Amino acid sequence: MSQPVPYDPASRESILAYAEKLVGHSLREILDELPPEIDFTGNKGGYGAALERHYFCYEPNNRPEPDFAEAGVELKATPLKRSGKKKLVAKERLVLGMIDYMAVVSEEWEKSSFLSKNSHLLLVFYLHEADKDPRDFCIKIVRLWDFPEEDLEIISQDWGKIVGKVKAGRAHELSEGDTLYLAACTKAATSAARRKQPFSGVSAKPRALSLKASYMNSVIEDSLKLQSAVRPEEYRSGKTFEQIVHDRFRPYIGMTADEIAARLNVGIKRGAKNFYAVLTQRIFGIDPSHSAEFIKADVIVRTVRLRPSGALKEAVSFSAFDYEDLVQQDWEGSDLRNDLTRRFFFVVYEMDKQEIPTLAHTQFWTMPTSDVDLHGRECFERTVELIMEGKADYLPKSSDNKVCHVRPHGRNSADTLPTPTGGRAVRKSFWLNQKYLAKQLTDGADS
Repeated sequence: MSQPVPYDPASRESILAYAEKLVGHSLREILDELPPEIDFTGNKGGYGAALERHYFCYEPNNRPEPDFAEAGVELKATPLKRSGKKKLVAKERLVLGMIDYMAVVSEEWEKSSFLSKNSHLLLVFYLHEADKDPRDFCIKIVRLWDFPEEDLEIISQDWGKIVGKVKAGRAHELSEGDTLYLAACTKAATSAARRKQPFSGVSAKPRALSLKASYMNSVIEDSLKLQSAVRPEEYRSGKTFEQIVHDRFRPYIGMTADEIAARLNVGIKRGAKNFYAVLTQRIFGIDPSHSAEFIKADVIVRTVRLRPSGALKEAVSFSAFDYEDLVQQDWEGSDLRNDLTRRFFFVVYEMDKQEIPTLAHTQFWTMPTSDVDLHGRECFERTVELIMEGKADYLPKSSDNKVCHVRPHGRNSADTLPTPTGGRAVRKSFWLNQKYLAKQLTDGADS
Protein backbone atom coordinates (compact mmCIF):
# COMPACT_ATOMS: atom_id res chain seq x y z
CA MET A 1 0.00 0.00 0.00
CA SER A 2 2.24 2.78 -1.24
CA GLN A 3 -0.37 5.58 -1.36
CA PRO A 4 -1.92 7.10 1.79
CA VAL A 5 -5.08 5.34 2.88
CA PRO A 6 -7.86 6.59 5.21
CA TYR A 7 -6.96 4.11 7.97
CA ASP A 8 -3.88 2.70 9.66
CA PRO A 9 -2.94 -0.45 7.66
CA ALA A 10 -0.96 -1.78 10.63
CA SER A 11 -3.87 -1.54 13.08
CA ARG A 12 -6.72 -4.06 13.15
CA GLU A 13 -8.83 -1.63 15.16
CA SER A 14 -8.35 1.14 12.59
CA ILE A 15 -9.11 -1.19 9.67
CA LEU A 16 -12.26 -2.45 11.40
CA ALA A 17 -13.45 1.06 12.30
CA TYR A 18 -13.05 2.15 8.68
CA ALA A 19 -14.77 -1.03 7.41
CA GLU A 20 -17.73 -0.59 9.77
CA LYS A 21 -18.67 2.61 7.93
CA LEU A 22 -19.90 0.32 5.15
CA VAL A 23 -22.71 -1.20 7.24
CA GLY A 24 -26.16 -0.22 6.01
CA HIS A 25 -24.84 1.17 2.73
CA SER A 26 -24.25 0.00 -0.83
CA LEU A 27 -21.08 0.54 -2.83
CA ARG A 28 -22.90 3.16 -4.87
CA GLU A 29 -23.83 5.06 -1.69
CA ILE A 30 -20.48 4.77 0.08
CA LEU A 31 -18.21 5.69 -2.82
CA ASP A 32 -18.26 9.11 -4.41
CA GLU A 33 -17.59 7.55 -7.79
CA LEU A 34 -17.75 4.02 -9.09
CA PRO A 35 -15.87 3.62 -12.37
CA PRO A 36 -18.26 2.37 -15.06
CA GLU A 37 -15.75 -0.24 -16.18
CA ILE A 38 -16.26 -2.31 -13.00
CA ASP A 39 -17.71 -5.57 -14.23
CA PHE A 40 -19.51 -7.76 -11.69
CA THR A 41 -21.00 -10.15 -14.24
CA GLY A 42 -19.47 -13.60 -14.51
CA ASN A 43 -16.96 -12.81 -11.77
CA LYS A 44 -17.72 -14.05 -8.25
CA GLY A 45 -14.77 -12.07 -6.95
CA GLY A 46 -15.91 -8.84 -8.58
CA TYR A 47 -17.60 -7.44 -5.50
CA GLY A 48 -14.58 -8.07 -3.27
CA ALA A 49 -12.23 -6.64 -5.89
CA ALA A 50 -14.32 -3.46 -6.06
CA LEU A 51 -14.12 -3.12 -2.26
CA GLU A 52 -10.37 -3.64 -2.28
CA ARG A 53 -9.59 -1.21 -5.08
CA HIS A 54 -12.12 1.57 -4.51
CA TYR A 55 -12.79 1.54 -0.77
CA PHE A 56 -9.69 0.12 0.89
CA CYS A 57 -7.46 1.64 -1.81
CA TYR A 58 -5.20 -1.26 -2.75
CA GLU A 59 -4.95 -3.43 -5.83
CA PRO A 60 -6.46 -6.93 -5.67
CA ASN A 61 -3.72 -9.55 -5.66
CA ASN A 62 -2.87 -13.21 -5.19
CA ARG A 63 -0.05 -12.72 -2.72
CA PRO A 64 0.44 -15.48 -0.10
CA GLU A 65 0.30 -13.01 2.79
CA PRO A 66 -2.95 -11.41 4.08
CA ASP A 67 -4.39 -8.38 2.26
CA PHE A 68 -3.51 -6.10 5.17
CA ALA A 69 -0.09 -7.67 5.70
CA GLU A 70 1.09 -5.38 8.50
CA ALA A 71 -2.00 -6.15 10.58
CA GLY A 72 -2.21 -9.80 9.48
CA VAL A 73 -5.82 -9.36 8.29
CA GLU A 74 -7.36 -10.95 5.20
CA LEU A 75 -10.40 -9.24 3.63
CA LYS A 76 -13.28 -11.44 2.46
CA ALA A 77 -16.53 -10.14 0.97
CA THR A 78 -19.28 -12.76 0.93
CA PRO A 79 -22.98 -12.70 -0.02
CA LEU A 80 -26.03 -13.25 2.16
CA LYS A 81 -29.49 -14.29 1.06
CA ARG A 82 -32.86 -14.24 2.76
CA SER A 83 -34.28 -17.48 4.12
CA GLY A 84 -37.97 -16.87 4.56
CA LYS A 85 -39.03 -13.28 5.05
CA LYS A 86 -36.41 -12.06 7.52
CA LYS A 87 -33.63 -14.51 8.33
CA LEU A 88 -30.26 -13.87 6.68
CA VAL A 89 -28.10 -16.85 5.81
CA ALA A 90 -24.93 -17.46 3.83
CA LYS A 91 -25.59 -17.63 0.10
CA GLU A 92 -22.55 -19.83 -0.50
CA ARG A 93 -19.35 -21.20 0.98
CA LEU A 94 -16.45 -18.82 1.66
CA VAL A 95 -13.48 -19.61 -0.57
CA LEU A 96 -10.14 -19.00 1.17
CA GLY A 97 -7.61 -19.92 -1.50
CA MET A 98 -6.72 -22.48 -4.16
CA ILE A 99 -5.05 -25.73 -3.16
CA ASP A 100 -1.63 -26.11 -4.74
CA TYR A 101 -1.42 -29.92 -4.80
CA MET A 102 2.31 -29.88 -5.51
CA ALA A 103 3.18 -27.51 -2.65
CA VAL A 104 0.70 -28.32 0.10
CA VAL A 105 2.17 -31.79 0.69
CA SER A 106 5.34 -30.14 2.03
CA GLU A 107 3.51 -27.96 4.54
CA GLU A 108 2.84 -28.43 8.24
CA TRP A 109 -0.37 -27.10 9.75
CA GLU A 110 1.24 -24.58 12.12
CA LYS A 111 3.23 -23.03 9.26
CA SER A 112 0.71 -23.68 6.48
CA SER A 113 -0.04 -21.09 3.82
CA PHE A 114 -3.73 -21.40 4.76
CA LEU A 115 -3.15 -20.48 8.40
CA SER A 116 -0.72 -17.67 7.69
CA LYS A 117 -3.18 -16.01 5.32
CA ASN A 118 -6.53 -16.68 7.00
CA SER A 119 -6.01 -16.60 10.78
CA HIS A 120 -7.62 -13.15 11.06
CA LEU A 121 -10.48 -12.45 8.64
CA LEU A 122 -12.25 -9.16 8.00
CA LEU A 123 -15.67 -10.35 6.83
CA VAL A 124 -17.95 -8.08 4.82
CA PHE A 125 -21.40 -9.64 4.35
CA TYR A 126 -23.62 -8.06 1.69
CA LEU A 127 -27.20 -8.96 0.79
CA HIS A 128 -27.46 -10.47 -2.68
CA GLU A 129 -30.77 -9.61 -4.35
CA ALA A 130 -31.29 -10.98 -7.85
CA ASP A 131 -33.26 -7.97 -9.09
CA LYS A 132 -30.60 -5.42 -8.07
CA ASP A 133 -27.39 -4.13 -9.61
CA PRO A 134 -24.47 -5.39 -7.47
CA ARG A 135 -23.51 -1.77 -6.87
CA ASP A 136 -26.74 -1.47 -4.89
CA PHE A 137 -26.34 -4.57 -2.69
CA CYS A 138 -26.63 -3.48 0.93
CA ILE A 139 -23.75 -4.37 3.29
CA LYS A 140 -25.30 -5.90 6.40
CA ILE A 141 -22.46 -7.18 8.60
CA VAL A 142 -18.81 -6.24 9.04
CA ARG A 143 -16.69 -8.03 11.62
CA LEU A 144 -13.25 -9.33 12.41
CA TRP A 145 -13.28 -13.11 12.80
CA ASP A 146 -10.63 -15.10 14.59
CA PHE A 147 -11.43 -18.80 14.70
CA PRO A 148 -12.41 -19.91 18.21
CA GLU A 149 -10.01 -22.45 19.70
CA GLU A 150 -12.51 -25.30 19.45
CA ASP A 151 -13.25 -24.46 15.79
CA LEU A 152 -9.57 -24.19 14.90
CA GLU A 153 -9.00 -27.68 16.32
CA ILE A 154 -11.57 -29.13 13.92
CA ILE A 155 -10.32 -26.99 11.02
CA SER A 156 -6.79 -28.29 11.58
CA GLN A 157 -8.13 -31.85 11.48
CA ASP A 158 -10.02 -31.06 8.27
CA TRP A 159 -6.87 -29.57 6.70
CA GLY A 160 -4.94 -32.70 7.69
CA LYS A 161 -7.52 -34.96 6.03
CA ILE A 162 -7.39 -32.97 2.80
CA VAL A 163 -3.60 -32.90 2.70
CA GLY A 164 -3.52 -36.57 3.67
CA LYS A 165 -5.53 -37.51 0.60
CA VAL A 166 -3.19 -35.50 -1.64
CA LYS A 167 -0.17 -37.22 -0.04
CA ALA A 168 -1.83 -40.58 -0.70
CA GLY A 169 -2.17 -39.75 -4.41
CA ARG A 170 -5.95 -39.39 -4.05
CA ALA A 171 -6.52 -35.71 -4.80
CA HIS A 172 -8.95 -36.81 -7.52
CA GLU A 173 -11.10 -38.41 -4.79
CA LEU A 174 -11.42 -35.31 -2.61
CA SER A 175 -14.98 -34.47 -1.58
CA GLU A 176 -16.51 -31.67 0.45
CA GLY A 177 -18.16 -34.35 2.55
CA ASP A 178 -14.77 -35.63 3.75
CA THR A 179 -14.54 -32.89 6.33
CA LEU A 180 -16.54 -30.90 8.86
CA TYR A 181 -15.88 -27.14 8.60
CA LEU A 182 -13.06 -26.66 6.08
CA ALA A 183 -13.83 -28.16 2.67
CA ALA A 184 -11.99 -28.80 -0.58
CA CYS A 185 -14.52 -27.32 -3.02
CA THR A 186 -14.25 -27.53 -6.79
CA LYS A 187 -13.01 -24.29 -8.32
CA ALA A 188 -12.63 -24.09 -12.08
CA ALA A 189 -14.00 -22.26 -15.09
CA THR A 190 -15.20 -25.54 -16.63
CA SER A 191 -15.97 -28.99 -15.25
CA ALA A 192 -13.33 -30.46 -17.57
CA ALA A 193 -10.42 -28.57 -15.96
CA ARG A 194 -7.78 -30.75 -14.27
CA ARG A 195 -4.47 -30.29 -12.42
CA LYS A 196 -1.49 -32.52 -11.76
CA GLN A 197 -1.03 -34.04 -8.32
CA PRO A 198 2.36 -35.14 -6.93
CA PHE A 199 1.86 -38.81 -6.08
CA SER A 200 -0.42 -40.06 -8.84
CA GLY A 201 -0.62 -39.93 -12.59
CA VAL A 202 -4.36 -39.28 -12.35
CA SER A 203 -5.17 -35.60 -12.77
CA ALA A 204 -7.52 -33.98 -10.25
CA LYS A 205 -10.14 -31.26 -10.35
CA PRO A 206 -8.87 -27.84 -9.26
CA ARG A 207 -10.04 -27.28 -5.70
CA ALA A 208 -9.93 -24.51 -3.14
CA LEU A 209 -10.03 -24.51 0.63
CA SER A 210 -13.34 -23.04 1.79
CA LEU A 211 -15.52 -22.67 4.85
CA LYS A 212 -18.84 -24.42 4.36
CA ALA A 213 -21.98 -22.31 4.11
CA SER A 214 -23.23 -24.00 7.27
CA TYR A 215 -20.15 -22.78 9.13
CA MET A 216 -20.65 -19.28 7.77
CA ASN A 217 -24.22 -19.38 9.08
CA SER A 218 -22.81 -20.00 12.53
CA VAL A 219 -20.66 -16.89 12.13
CA ILE A 220 -23.71 -14.89 11.05
CA GLU A 221 -25.71 -16.21 13.99
CA ASP A 222 -22.89 -15.99 16.47
CA SER A 223 -25.17 -14.05 18.81
CA LEU A 224 -27.28 -17.21 19.24
CA LYS A 225 -24.40 -18.82 21.15
CA LEU A 226 -24.69 -22.31 19.75
CA GLN A 227 -23.96 -25.01 22.33
CA SER A 228 -20.73 -26.94 21.86
CA ALA A 229 -21.10 -30.71 22.14
CA VAL A 230 -17.43 -31.27 23.00
CA ARG A 231 -15.63 -30.07 26.09
CA PRO A 232 -12.17 -28.46 25.61
CA GLU A 233 -10.49 -31.19 27.69
CA GLU A 234 -11.79 -33.83 25.27
CA TYR A 235 -9.88 -32.16 22.43
CA ARG A 236 -6.80 -31.94 24.60
CA SER A 237 -6.87 -35.74 24.78
CA GLY A 238 -5.66 -35.73 21.17
CA LYS A 239 -8.82 -37.33 19.80
CA THR A 240 -10.60 -36.14 16.68
CA PHE A 241 -14.18 -34.88 16.79
CA GLU A 242 -15.35 -38.10 15.16
CA GLN A 243 -13.57 -40.24 17.78
CA ILE A 244 -15.11 -38.22 20.59
CA VAL A 245 -18.60 -38.69 19.14
CA HIS A 246 -18.08 -42.44 18.74
CA ASP A 247 -16.88 -42.62 22.36
CA ARG A 248 -20.22 -41.20 23.52
CA PHE A 249 -22.07 -44.11 21.94
CA ARG A 250 -19.57 -46.90 22.62
CA PRO A 251 -20.90 -47.85 26.11
CA TYR A 252 -24.30 -48.59 24.57
CA ILE A 253 -23.13 -50.75 21.65
CA GLY A 254 -24.76 -54.17 21.92
CA MET A 255 -27.68 -52.94 24.01
CA THR A 256 -31.24 -53.03 22.73
CA ALA A 257 -33.07 -49.76 22.20
CA ASP A 258 -35.36 -50.59 25.12
CA GLU A 259 -32.39 -51.25 27.41
CA ILE A 260 -30.81 -47.93 26.44
CA ALA A 261 -34.13 -46.16 27.06
CA ALA A 262 -34.41 -47.74 30.51
CA ARG A 263 -30.83 -46.84 31.47
CA LEU A 264 -31.27 -43.23 30.35
CA ASN A 265 -34.78 -42.87 31.79
CA VAL A 266 -36.38 -42.13 28.43
CA GLY A 267 -40.07 -41.87 29.19
CA ILE A 268 -41.48 -42.56 25.73
CA LYS A 269 -42.01 -46.00 24.24
CA ARG A 270 -40.45 -47.57 21.18
CA GLY A 271 -42.85 -46.90 18.35
CA ALA A 272 -43.22 -43.21 19.16
CA LYS A 273 -42.21 -41.05 16.20
CA ASN A 274 -39.36 -39.32 18.05
CA PHE A 275 -38.16 -42.34 20.07
CA TYR A 276 -34.82 -42.84 18.30
CA ALA A 277 -34.14 -39.11 18.06
CA VAL A 278 -34.57 -38.84 21.83
CA LEU A 279 -32.27 -41.83 22.39
CA THR A 280 -29.57 -40.19 20.27
CA GLN A 281 -30.02 -36.91 22.13
CA ARG A 282 -29.69 -38.59 25.55
CA ILE A 283 -26.63 -40.64 24.54
CA PHE A 284 -24.91 -37.71 22.86
CA GLY A 285 -25.63 -35.33 25.70
CA ILE A 286 -27.46 -32.71 23.64
CA ASP A 287 -29.68 -32.66 20.57
CA PRO A 288 -27.27 -32.89 17.58
CA SER A 289 -29.46 -30.38 15.76
CA HIS A 290 -28.40 -27.85 18.42
CA SER A 291 -24.75 -28.88 18.49
CA ALA A 292 -22.38 -26.17 17.27
CA GLU A 293 -20.10 -28.75 15.68
CA PHE A 294 -22.88 -30.54 13.76
CA ILE A 295 -24.47 -27.27 12.63
CA LYS A 296 -21.23 -25.65 11.49
CA ALA A 297 -20.22 -28.80 9.61
CA ASP A 298 -23.71 -29.29 8.10
CA VAL A 299 -23.71 -32.93 9.22
CA ILE A 300 -26.96 -34.83 8.63
CA VAL A 301 -27.82 -37.09 11.58
CA ARG A 302 -29.88 -40.18 10.79
CA THR A 303 -30.92 -43.23 12.79
CA VAL A 304 -31.41 -46.33 10.63
CA ARG A 305 -32.40 -49.91 11.33
CA LEU A 306 -31.08 -52.93 9.47
CA ARG A 307 -33.30 -55.98 9.08
CA PRO A 308 -31.82 -59.48 9.70
CA SER A 309 -31.34 -59.71 5.92
CA GLY A 310 -29.16 -56.59 6.00
CA ALA A 311 -31.79 -54.49 4.23
CA LEU A 312 -32.64 -51.02 5.52
CA LYS A 313 -35.99 -50.62 7.25
CA GLU A 314 -36.04 -46.87 6.59
CA ALA A 315 -35.25 -44.95 3.42
CA VAL A 316 -33.21 -41.75 3.49
CA SER A 317 -34.50 -38.81 1.49
CA PHE A 318 -33.56 -35.22 0.76
CA SER A 319 -35.87 -32.20 0.64
CA ALA A 320 -38.60 -32.12 -1.96
CA PHE A 321 -37.64 -30.24 -5.12
CA ASP A 322 -39.44 -27.68 -7.21
CA TYR A 323 -39.72 -28.95 -10.81
CA GLU A 324 -39.35 -25.53 -12.39
CA ASP A 325 -36.34 -24.67 -10.25
CA LEU A 326 -34.66 -28.05 -10.73
CA VAL A 327 -34.50 -27.83 -14.51
CA GLN A 328 -32.71 -24.47 -14.25
CA GLN A 329 -29.85 -25.98 -12.25
CA ASP A 330 -26.61 -27.31 -13.68
CA TRP A 331 -25.05 -30.40 -12.13
CA GLU A 332 -22.03 -28.71 -10.53
CA GLY A 333 -24.21 -26.18 -8.72
CA SER A 334 -27.22 -28.41 -8.18
CA ASP A 335 -28.98 -29.02 -4.88
CA LEU A 336 -28.60 -32.77 -5.42
CA ARG A 337 -24.82 -32.59 -5.80
CA ASN A 338 -24.65 -30.46 -2.67
CA ASP A 339 -26.76 -33.02 -0.77
CA LEU A 340 -24.75 -36.00 -2.01
CA THR A 341 -21.46 -34.42 -0.93
CA ARG A 342 -22.67 -33.63 2.60
CA ARG A 343 -21.40 -35.59 5.60
CA PHE A 344 -23.73 -37.99 7.39
CA PHE A 345 -23.65 -39.38 10.92
CA PHE A 346 -25.55 -42.65 11.13
CA VAL A 347 -26.68 -44.34 14.32
CA VAL A 348 -27.20 -47.93 13.20
CA TYR A 349 -29.44 -50.48 14.91
CA GLU A 350 -29.63 -54.12 13.82
CA MET A 351 -32.95 -55.94 14.21
CA ASP A 352 -33.44 -59.60 15.06
CA LYS A 353 -36.26 -61.81 13.73
CA GLN A 354 -38.59 -60.42 16.40
CA GLU A 355 -37.70 -56.89 15.16
CA ILE A 356 -35.93 -56.01 18.42
CA PRO A 357 -33.37 -53.31 17.55
CA THR A 358 -29.85 -53.46 19.03
CA LEU A 359 -27.37 -50.59 18.71
CA ALA A 360 -24.71 -51.99 16.38
CA HIS A 361 -22.42 -49.08 15.53
CA THR A 362 -22.15 -45.40 14.66
CA GLN A 363 -20.65 -44.16 11.44
CA PHE A 364 -19.63 -40.92 9.79
CA TRP A 365 -20.10 -41.36 6.07
CA THR A 366 -19.57 -39.40 2.88
CA MET A 367 -20.53 -40.76 -0.52
CA PRO A 368 -17.45 -41.62 -2.61
CA THR A 369 -16.68 -38.93 -5.17
CA SER A 370 -16.81 -41.46 -7.99
CA ASP A 371 -20.40 -42.40 -7.07
CA VAL A 372 -21.44 -38.75 -6.79
CA ASP A 373 -20.03 -37.68 -10.14
CA LEU A 374 -21.06 -40.78 -12.07
CA HIS A 375 -24.30 -42.20 -10.68
CA GLY A 376 -25.51 -39.06 -8.89
CA ARG A 377 -24.96 -36.96 -11.98
CA GLU A 378 -26.63 -39.57 -14.18
CA CYS A 379 -29.74 -39.57 -11.95
CA PHE A 380 -29.88 -35.75 -11.89
CA GLU A 381 -29.48 -35.29 -15.63
CA ARG A 382 -31.98 -38.04 -16.46
CA THR A 383 -34.49 -36.49 -14.05
CA VAL A 384 -34.13 -33.06 -15.70
CA GLU A 385 -34.41 -34.63 -19.14
CA LEU A 386 -37.64 -36.47 -18.29
CA ILE A 387 -39.22 -33.43 -16.65
CA MET A 388 -38.47 -31.35 -19.75
CA GLU A 389 -40.04 -34.08 -21.90
CA GLY A 390 -43.25 -33.81 -19.87
CA LYS A 391 -42.64 -37.14 -18.13
CA ALA A 392 -42.48 -35.95 -14.51
CA ASP A 393 -44.52 -39.00 -13.47
CA TYR A 394 -41.83 -41.37 -14.78
CA LEU A 395 -38.63 -40.27 -13.07
CA PRO A 396 -35.70 -42.63 -12.29
CA LYS A 397 -36.49 -45.61 -10.05
CA SER A 398 -34.08 -47.37 -7.70
CA SER A 399 -33.59 -50.06 -10.34
CA ASP A 400 -32.39 -47.41 -12.82
CA ASN A 401 -29.48 -46.08 -10.78
CA LYS A 402 -26.93 -47.51 -8.33
CA VAL A 403 -27.01 -44.60 -5.88
CA CYS A 404 -30.27 -42.66 -5.87
CA HIS A 405 -33.73 -42.36 -7.34
CA VAL A 406 -36.82 -40.16 -7.29
CA ARG A 407 -40.11 -40.88 -5.58
CA PRO A 408 -43.05 -38.99 -4.04
CA HIS A 409 -42.41 -36.80 -1.01
CA GLY A 410 -45.75 -35.10 -0.48
CA ARG A 411 -48.60 -35.34 2.00
CA ASN A 412 -50.80 -37.20 -0.47
CA SER A 413 -51.58 -37.50 -4.17
CA ALA A 414 -53.16 -34.05 -4.13
CA ASP A 415 -49.88 -32.43 -3.00
CA THR A 416 -48.62 -31.33 -6.43
CA LEU A 417 -46.34 -28.72 -7.99
CA PRO A 418 -46.30 -27.11 -11.47
CA THR A 419 -43.93 -28.50 -14.09
CA PRO A 420 -42.08 -26.50 -16.78
CA THR A 421 -44.21 -28.06 -19.53
CA GLY A 422 -47.43 -26.60 -18.11
CA GLY A 423 -48.71 -29.57 -16.14
CA ARG A 424 -48.64 -30.55 -12.49
CA ALA A 425 -47.05 -33.54 -10.78
CA VAL A 426 -46.91 -34.99 -7.28
CA ARG A 427 -44.25 -33.39 -5.07
CA LYS A 428 -41.10 -35.52 -5.23
CA SER A 429 -37.56 -35.69 -3.91
CA PHE A 430 -34.34 -37.58 -4.45
CA TRP A 431 -33.80 -40.62 -2.20
CA LEU A 432 -30.73 -42.70 -1.49
CA ASN A 433 -31.16 -46.28 -2.66
CA GLN A 434 -31.73 -48.55 0.33
CA LYS A 435 -29.61 -51.40 -1.05
CA TYR A 436 -26.71 -49.05 -1.80
CA LEU A 437 -26.81 -47.37 1.61
CA ALA A 438 -27.15 -50.66 3.48
CA LYS A 439 -23.95 -51.88 1.84
CA GLN A 440 -22.13 -48.67 2.82
CA LEU A 441 -23.23 -49.10 6.43
CA THR A 442 -22.24 -52.74 6.71
CA ASP A 443 -18.97 -52.57 4.75
CA GLY A 444 -17.74 -49.29 6.16
CA ALA A 445 -18.67 -49.36 9.87
CA ASP A 446 -16.18 -47.20 11.77
CA SER A 447 -17.21 -47.83 15.37
